[in-house]
Amino acid sequence: MGYGKNLKDILDDKGMTVKELAKKAGIAPTTLYSIIQRDTAVRFDTALKISNTLDIPINSICKDNPYAPGKTLPELPSDKEIMMTSIYKKAYVSEKTFDLLKNFDYTELNIVDKLIADFFVLDDVARGELFEYLQIMKRNHSDPERKKLINPNKSSKKKKR
Repeated sequence: MGYGKNLKDILDDKGMTVKELAKKAGIAPTTLYSIIQRDTAVRFDTALKISNTLDIPINSICKDNPYAPGKTLPELPSDKEIMMTSIYKKAYVSEKTFDLLKNFDYTELNIVDKLIADFFVLDDVARGELFEYLQIMKRNHSDPERKKLINPNKSSKKKKR
């Protein structure tokens, strides 16, 4: 039995749903469902939130201390690692995000900027719910012409078949 099964049993004993725990702990419901369904290990920071919310010992859903003996916190990244992360972000934005943004009309860019800023301030639960809602919206309200613009390879593969 893994930690996901333990978590499910604890929730059942406490008469609490996954969605209730997610809301109280500030964790995306999809994260909790994944832990339970896959019966996987729980990240230490997530386990802390869960154990504090449920008032249970952390070792019932996670290893007590995931760090090496004598360490209580992970090592901080070096200046080089921080710089590389910044470079990777810039490369991603300049390649992937720019390709997407060029499909917007200039007058829409302020809306996209606001959308990104609004998303940034959301907690993990709200972000998860927003992604779930977007999946529903995409199934029912996608524009085929816009889909072709962002997935040109997929539409050309379909034509070849």
